[in-house]
Amino acid sequence: MAFTRWVRSVSEKQLLTAAQTVIAKRYGVAPPPRPTGPDVFWQKVYAPIYHRLPWKFRARLMTAMPGSHRQKWTRRPPSGGPAI
Repeated sequence: MAFTRWVRSVSEKQLLTAAQTVIAKRYGVAPPPRPTGPDVFWQKVYAPIYHRLPWKFRARLMTAMPGSHRQKWTRRPPSGGPAI
């Protein structure tokens, strides 16, 4: 797996976990398990900084990183006439 894909997948997972923690706190239900190991960095440093960044900066950063959101679709060839 390329580095940028790894960063994207880990950040998606950690941002989802951070959102689940916020929602659990809001509704008074059991939060996800506490982070351990490298997940502590992602939950305590990355997620809060990410949410404080302005949207324009986040969008520019996402488009700069290669990943699944930058698929190049091929154009369909022009139709050769009626379908029937």
